[in-house]
Amino acid sequence: MNAAVYIHPILGTAVLGLLLYAASLGLRSRGRSRRRAALLAQHARIAPLCLVAVGLTWVAGVLSTAFLRSDLTVADSAHFALGAALVAVLGASYWSSRAALAGGENARELHAWLGVAAVLLAFAQAFTGLRITP
Repeated sequence: MNAAVYIHPILGTAVLGLLLYAASLGLRSRGRSRRRAALLAQHARIAPLCLVAVGLTWVAGVLSTAFLRSDLTVADSAHFALGAALVAVLGASYWSSRAALAGGENARELHAWLGVAAVLLAFAQAFTGLRITP
C-alpha cells in the first residue's frame, strides 16, 4: 500500500489538536479572567485557521479515497458525512463570530454552541476515521 494514504490521517490528527486548542481558548475566554482579552484575541487568530485546515483536510480525505483507496468509495461513509458537517458547522461558527463582534448577544451564545458541536463532530469523525484507516 502507498504510504501517501497516511497523509490524511496524520493531517487529521494535527487538525484535531489545533481545533481542540482553539476551543479551549474560546472556552477559557468566556470567564472573567484578567487574560480574557488576550485569550479572545488568540482564539480570533487561530479559529479561522481551523476552518481552513478542516476544509483542506476534508478535501485531502476525498482525494485520498478517490485516488489511493480502491477499497473505499468516496462519500459512502459516516466519516465523509461527519467531515462535511464539521466544515459546515465551522463555517456557521465563523459567521456567528462576525455577528457577535458586531454586538449580537444571541450570536455570541450561538457561536459557543456551534463550537461545542464542532468539537463533538470532530471526535465523532476521528472515531469513524479510525475504523477505515488502512
